[in-house]
Amino acid sequence: MLRELQIRDFALIEDLELSFYSGFSVLSGETGAGKSIIIDALSLLLGARASTEVIRTGAERALISGSFTPTPAASALLDEWGLSEEELIITREINSSGRSRCWINGRLAAVNQLSALGACLVDIVGQHDSQSLLKPENHVQLLDSYGGSAHPQLLERADELANRWLALRAEQRRLQSDERERIRRLDLLAYQIEEITAADLQIGEDEQLEQERSRLANLDRIRQAVQYAVTMLGESCGDGEPVLSLLSLVEAELDRAAALDAPLEPLSQRYAELVINLQELYRDLRDHLENLPADPGRLNEVEERLELLDRLKRKYGNTVEEIIGYRERVEAELTALQQAEVRAAGLDEECQRLAQQWLGLAEQLSRSRLDLAQRLEEQIGVELSDLAMDGTRFRVQFLPQPGDHPVLGGRERVEFMLAANVGEELKPLAKVASGGELSRVLLALKAILARAEQIPTVVFDEVDAGIGGRTAVKLGEKLRALGEVRQVLCVTHLPVVASFGTHHYSVQKFTQEGRTAVRAALLAPEERVLELTRMLGGSADEQVASEHARELLRRTEAAAGKLELGS
Repeated sequence: MLRELQIRDFALIEDLELSFYSGFSVLSGETGAGKSIIIDALSLLLGARASTEVIRTGAERALISGSFTPTPAASALLDEWGLSEEELIITREINSSGRSRCWINGRLAAVNQLSALGACLVDIVGQHDSQSLLKPENHVQLLDSYGGSAHPQLLERADELANRWLALRAEQRRLQSDERERIRRLDLLAYQIEEITAADLQIGEDEQLEQERSRLANLDRIRQAVQYAVTMLGESCGDGEPVLSLLSLVEAELDRAAALDAPLEPLSQRYAELVINLQELYRDLRDHLENLPADPGRLNEVEERLELLDRLKRKYGNTVEEIIGYRERVEAELTALQQAEVRAAGLDEECQRLAQQWLGLAEQLSRSRLDLAQRLEEQIGVELSDLAMDGTRFRVQFLPQPGDHPVLGGRERVEFMLAANVGEELKPLAKVASGGELSRVLLALKAILARAEQIPTVVFDEVDAGIGGRTAVKLGEKLRALGEVRQVLCVTHLPVVASFGTHHYSVQKFTQEGRTAVRAALLAPEERVLELTRMLGGSADEQVASEHARELLRRTEAAAGKLELGS
């Protein structure tokens, strides 16, 4: 359940800390005092969308933190995420920059994790939820949520088969959509594969060809340079001696001198090594000169090959590797298209098999829903009778889905039917229920589903609109009874409903230093009398209104005692 709630710089709230307890708790205050702001802050902890507009004027960020006792379902999620603790602490920060950050037990988390946890912790029922009852498409979800653990598993298995069937049908339609387009595609792919294969590409050949083209294009200049070096080193040039001959003469002189001067010996040896290296270089240059290409047509061949590669690159990829990769992908696609007819036949068989499996599960699901509907109708009748709607008939109507193929959600549509007065025929809930009747039907459903869903905390945000008189007493009794098995928080303007609370919080708006702010506090017994007096329309110095408030508390406590004895 919810234990603590801390709110800072959120809307009109500057700094607020509240502790909550088990049972039925009431939040009351003047219209616009900030009751719904507290519920909105709680919604953010449960994964609701955040907006920078909620940040208090002048603040850089809004911060909301809550402490919960985790349920088994929540603990399973925390174990899965590695965040398990005995106490669950959720924190959410909304910055003026638009960023929203979340923490679970002190570790950063994602908003979708808050949503998953929130579904296990708190159910918030607002005024708009009564309007959701006007939409028949929501009714099947309400019925399914009444089904304990086995029924949702059956629905999940049926929907899994339906999803697989729908995916296969989509693939089947894609394969069969345009046979002419498939044939055109086959021709194109075959041409592309043939063009790339005929080129006989080799990885890295484009770089090698570029180097060869550069060499062939400058072959004369290269030949002249090497020839000059060879001539200067080893051949006569005019009247001069070759360089190697002159160097050999120097070597002979140094050898004779070294024989007479021992320190000169190392220098002479170093010179001899240089001469040997130059002689080897001369031979290598001469060989290189002899091996230079002499085929004048090779440059044209290289140019043509590079032109072919450039054309393929413009069509299929920036490199030879990418062109080869493209061919491999096209070959796979060509194979798939060639096997399309075989695949389509196999898909048809698979669709028929899935449809038969789904049909069996859908029949089980329909039987389960019929059983749930009968039990729900009986319990709704009891709940509505307790809410001063005696004689009201509530039925769950099943309408078959068109067609026999698998669909998500089962074989039937569900719509709630109501006859609010004796002697009237059953009609769709949206067409016959008034606002007050919708509120009571919603409360009846939530009271039942809260027990079935095992959600520990239920919050009712002003759902008692349009209810008064004896019905308000019944509503208070109902919420007090629900508080015996769940933690219930209720925002209300009805003093009768508020008097049934085991805990009563007052929410007030005030002005301080030119700023509007909100405060809330758990009321002591005498403070509660004052708040009920205000809700009754009286003031603190009006004895009659004050006595009325005290009497209201005495009666509700007596009624609550009888309820507890009866339970």
